[in-house]
Amino acid sequence: MKKIFFLLILLVNAFFATAQTNSIGKPPKNTWKILIKNSNTKEVNYKLVGQTIIDNDLSIEKRDEEYLIMTTSPKLTENESSIFYLKIIAKDNLITITGMAKSRINTNLVGIDEEYSKIINKGMSGSILKDQFNSMLNFAKLFTNSEFEFISE
Repeated sequence: MKKIFFLLILLVNAFFATAQTNSIGKPPKNTWKILIKNSNTKEVNYKLVGQTIIDNDLSIEKRDEEYLIMTTSPKLTENESSIFYLKIIAKDNLITITGMAKSRINTNLVGIDEEYSKIINKGMSGSILKDQFNSMLNFAKLFTNSEFEFISE
């Protein structure tokens, strides 16, 4: 009986370590994907994503109408420490957001064109990594009246 209880606890912990539904204001550390749950069809979500991008000072770099994917053009983060872009996938009842970013500080000092890396919720408040994640999170916050789930590494 103790073994079954122990295994059940491990299974529940494993589930919550990879996918967590939280308030949009406090995503868990190591979050790299934001899921926005709603009651829209994939077509409505795709149009909503496009309109939200356009209405919020971003632009669409790529669109895949077959798989309902949009990628934004690169943009400066709020603190202007990085350049980021977002990849948004529309599905029935779900919008998925991931992002890529690169620091401007390294490229300006060394003169090397750094490669983009996955945006992950790491670092302390005010850090370059936190600034990158906050740019992705702020975009997700534009989808009001939705439930949010965070996928962590």
